[in-house]
Amino acid sequence: MPVILSLTQHQGAFWALGPEGLFQLQQGNLLSLPQPDAQPSCCCHDGDRLLVGGGTHGVAYTTADNSWQASWMDGSNAPVVCLAPHPDNLHNGILLAGSSGGGILRSTNHGQHWSVCNFGLYDFEVISLAWAPRQPPGMWPPVEVVFAGTATAIYRSPNGGRGWKQVAATAAPILALAAAADFHSGGTLLAGTEGAGLWRSNDGGNSFAPVADAPQIVNALLARPDGWLLSDTDQLWRSDDGLHWQPLDFPPALALLETPEGVLAGGMEGVFWVTSPS
Repeated sequence: MPVILSLTQHQGAFWALGPEGLFQLQQGNLLSLPQPDAQPSCCCHDGDRLLVGGGTHGVAYTTADNSWQASWMDGSNAPVVCLAPHPDNLHNGILLAGSSGGGILRSTNHGQHWSVCNFGLYDFEVISLAWAPRQPPGMWPPVEVVFAGTATAIYRSPNGGRGWKQVAATAAPILALAAAADFHSGGTLLAGTEGAGLWRSNDGGNSFAPVADAPQIVNALLARPDGWLLSDTDQLWRSDDGLHWQPLDFPPALALLETPEGVLAGGMEGVFWVTSPS
């Protein structure tokens, strides 16, 4: 089975991507489909198109005739390792891309053109990105909060990725980030590291503290309406509050995707359902 690093749901289908290429999940099997990058590492969708990030083109996206088009990457030719669409991307066209050595790139036209947005960023090895949920109507001041995890720190942006502030220095790379569904009222964000454990913020991502007794290596995180999922190198873990964790009888994952059918996980041996589809 192929190694899966990234998952997305697009046009009613589930898509999985890893070093061996792009796959569509059909009746429990992974069907290999053509994509243009020789070194693919991540995928996402923006409502209308599928996007793939990697080392060959930076980012490429599907067109109306289901062919692929390389994006224009302005100011960077570094490999793209993570993609994060704005929560309201279908209407505003905003996406962020994290790169290995080139920092963060931002698109305002659904991934056709990307520009470097590294103001306030001091570490350009960007490994993970995560948007906070949409701000509820009427809240003031208006913010578009997004987080970036690098090889040495966690960064926060209140303005949709235009500028960044370091909010925590870590002793290990930040592999995964996830904001709670009630982020704008509760302020909870989790950050998983490669060897320095799990970190938690209770104040909207402005400060962090380590979570005691959590796994030391966190490869994937998912915020759910009823709690959290986490994967280390051995198995999955579940928590109601992000503080106390119980192991689950599932293999480890490198990617976790919340879907209407349940949680889809991808890892070293393809994909599997954590919550069985109805």
